[in-house]
Amino acid sequence: MDNTKRVLVVDDEQLILKIIADILTKEGYEVLAANNCEKAIEFLKIKSFDVVISDIRMPKKSGIDLLEEIRNKDPHIPVILMTGFASLETAVEAVQNGAFDYLIKPLDYSKLKSVIEHAVERYDLYKQNTGLLSDLKELNTNLEQKVKERNRQLENTLNSTIESIITTDRDLVIQSSNPKTMEIFKKNCIGEKLSDLLDGINFETIIPKILSEATYSTKHELKSGDEFLEVSLSPLVDFETGEIFGVIVATEDITEKKKLEAQLIHSAKMSGVGQLAAGVAHEFNNILSGIIGYTSLAITRDNMEGVRKDLDVIEKASDRAVEIVNKLLSFSRQKGEKFQVGQIESVIDDALSLVEHTFETEGIKILRNYEKVPAIRLNMGELQQVFLNLAINSKHAMQNGGAIAISTKLEGNNVRIDFSDTGSGISSENLSRVFEPFFTTKFSEGTKSGTGLGLSVIYAIIERHGGRIDVSSEIDKGTTFTILLPNVQTLTKNVSTKSSQKVESAKILELRRKGNILVVDDEEFIRDIIRECLSSTGHNVMTAGNGEIALGLIKQNHYDIIFLDLSMPKKDGVEILRDIGTIDPNSTVVIISGRSEEQLPDEISEGGAYKIIKKPFSVDQIQDAVASVLGAEVMSN
Repeated sequence: MDNTKRVLVVDDEQLILKIIADILTKEGYEVLAANNCEKAIEFLKIKSFDVVISDIRMPKKSGIDLLEEIRNKDPHIPVILMTGFASLETAVEAVQNGAFDYLIKPLDYSKLKSVIEHAVERYDLYKQNTGLLSDLKELNTNLEQKVKERNRQLENTLNSTIESIITTDRDLVIQSSNPKTMEIFKKNCIGEKLSDLLDGINFETIIPKILSEATYSTKHELKSGDEFLEVSLSPLVDFETGEIFGVIVATEDITEKKKLEAQLIHSAKMSGVGQLAAGVAHEFNNILSGIIGYTSLAITRDNMEGVRKDLDVIEKASDRAVEIVNKLLSFSRQKGEKFQVGQIESVIDDALSLVEHTFETEGIKILRNYEKVPAIRLNMGELQQVFLNLAINSKHAMQNGGAIAISTKLEGNNVRIDFSDTGSGISSENLSRVFEPFFTTKFSEGTKSGTGLGLSVIYAIIERHGGRIDVSSEIDKGTTFTILLPNVQTLTKNVSTKSSQKVESAKILELRRKGNILVVDDEEFIRDIIRECLSSTGHNVMTAGNGEIALGLIKQNHYDIIFLDLSMPKKDGVEILRDIGTIDPNSTVVIISGRSEEQLPDEISEGGAYKIIKKPFSVDQIQDAVASVLGAEVMSN
């Protein structure tokens, strides 16, 4: 690249032109000469110059006129003016018009060279600065474009995500949010405190960690109305300085996910109940055989002592049947959202009690080795399902009998449960896949006999409890599942509680000897049992097989106690309870029901039911309920 500087010399005296041109050429400049302004302007149109040196006084157009022309073309080209008629006015005019310098003839050629050198340097600096500014402007333009594109990408990402994204300052005041936030929380959250928006998180515990540890994150599951939310909180970090200047919160609506998960868990649970059916049926047949057999014996006996012994056996067999039914109901109920503090050993034993007798008849022993461990936070129904499914899996792996060993112990911050069997084991290639949904190793005559949901559901349940499950196995030696559950001994503090207690005024008690009692149940033998046991002790007992008959009797008579079944055709117990409160609010209603506790409606307590007796019940329970009401009549002061 040629770096030769070009100089334009303008003067109407040829000798001056030649001298200046020769001097500057020797200094390495490329020199063009013009003897008037018109020719100089022509040169300026076709070439670029680094400096122009011109005489002021010339015919037609002066150097000042040329200076103005050059300023209009490129105001940054240095122009040096020369004159043989020096005056202050001329110098001032030249400077005012933008001349770089002013030389007086006869020229001092040393000064001329110095002035031109400085002019060229200044023009070079200008051109370099101009180039740099142009490059910088282009870079800025490109950067702005990239920033716009990046911002658009981020905005599109934030607008498209299925999660609500919220950022806060260090005081937890919400600074920004994406559109999904409005959809989930139904309001504009900007300026609101995060703790007001997300009720149920113990911010006092987690926020100090978030604001001090850049890698810390925490996840929470909340219930907001009918919706379930999964909330993740992490530090908001400046990527340059590493400073934590706030909190970023990602919230996902997992309501549908929870419903599907609950359905999957319940489906797997029902599958487990189905697999228990044969064993439970066998045990019930044994119990019923005992009841029927001893009933027949009691009918044929002549002495009362023998009858009492027979009845005692029948009662024990009935209690065993009640126990099995209650545990099946507890296991199969679908409302499994409640967590409570409980002992893991009790959960394991409740689950195994459903299968232990059947397992023993098939040559499978269940061995327990429980060390002392603290109570933990658990969902009883879900963990019962875990251990029942593990037991059933072990049974399938021990076709010729064997043993199941369950042990518990405290390990660090976890309660550890080892569930081992002496079965056929799992091959190494299948071991890593056992928790995958729909993966099964159960085959019967070349056909899959398992759904492949059992272990995947177990994995999901343990994960919901904040725990971990691992498996180890050897072919023909058995399999061990190791479960670790957090040693959390207190329930979440931020749970609102409702008190159903009522403050009652002081009362006077007066004995009552005989009661007027109504039994309302659609099952005839239930009505007959209660009538017989109460009539024999002197009470006046009436019965009704449905709600319409019952309400007709209540309108005609006052009943001290009404035994009311919840599940009846046409008009159910809750409706009748409301009507009783309107017709005769002084009657005491005792509910008798075969429903589990979770299935009992809230309206029972609101409707004024005095007591609940669950079916199957004993005669003693009925008599105790009557005694608690009639043994002391309640009268206000």
